[in-house]
Amino acid sequence: MIDTPPDGATDPSARFPFPLPFGWFAVGRVDELPPGPVAPFRALGRELVLWHDGADHHVFDAYCPHLGAHLGHGGRVQDGCLVCPFHEWSFAPDGSNREIPYAGRPNGKARIRPYPTLVRNRHLLMWCHPDPAVAPTWDIPEFLPEPAVEAMRMTKRVATAWQELAENSVDMAHFKSIHGMSRIADIGEMTIDGPLRQVRSTQAFQSSRGEIEGQIESNSYGPGIGAVHFTLFSRVTMISASTPIDRGHIDVRFTMYHAEGDDIAGKIAQGFGAEIVRQFEQDIPIWEHKRYQPSPALAPSEKAITEFRKWAAQFYVG
Repeated sequence: MIDTPPDGATDPSARFPFPLPFGWFAVGRVDELPPGPVAPFRALGRELVLWHDGADHHVFDAYCPHLGAHLGHGGRVQDGCLVCPFHEWSFAPDGSNREIPYAGRPNGKARIRPYPTLVRNRHLLMWCHPDPAVAPTWDIPEFLPEPAVEAMRMTKRVATAWQELAENSVDMAHFKSIHGMSRIADIGEMTIDGPLRQVRSTQAFQSSRGEIEGQIESNSYGPGIGAVHFTLFSRVTMISASTPIDRGHIDVRFTMYHAEGDDIAGKIAQGFGAEIVRQFEQDIPIWEHKRYQPSPALAPSEKAITEFRKWAAQFYVG
């Protein structure tokens, strides 16, 4: 008998009606960026190239506007510009053509789209919007203590959409049915201010001593970047970075930090980190086989799901 995959499992984008969102998204943790000056990568349904000249990193669309060479394969950096491997046209950080080696002047129409970048919380971020003319409309704060010690990191690619993954944070019932919590916790206090969504709550976590309740403050700055502060005897912070690769796949990075010299926080971070990885891996089979339910039949206690969807809708164009 042929094993037939669930409807839409082989094409995750068919299960989700969302376009790709806009906002700030992680290219990667700073210490994981490619060591070379030029590297290709794919994100947000686009072929892109990451390049740097010294400490400043730049993200461009990948293809040369001259005759379409991929700048990430064989391109080089010279005199502060990205040089195409095909005909050696050079492009400045603003995407303009700086020089054509066999012409007397640059081509004013030859422009590559640059994406704004910044470094926050030890991650390199890029701003992406369908309209290149739309500049960043919000910033990402620094959340980490100084100096901060990393206690855990997780990186996974999941066949789902960012909204499906993020919606789990307000689906309190699944923490009991999927993750084995003893009860369904309250959603807590939620505040929404434009792209910022903040939730303060209490949640039970499994530990070697059984379930322990901790205070959680979750801050989401758009669809791509968040910071979760856990307080239990001490304080640890998790940076959450979700980068859509295309409409049906997303790279998720969780990184846990605590203040240097705080041994209690270090132990808590290890325990929280292990529990977060456990819960995340339990959710993956659900995410990778479910579909978006546009008009869900909700229980009375699930109003937060509707509120979350209203907040998420602002990050789509078209």
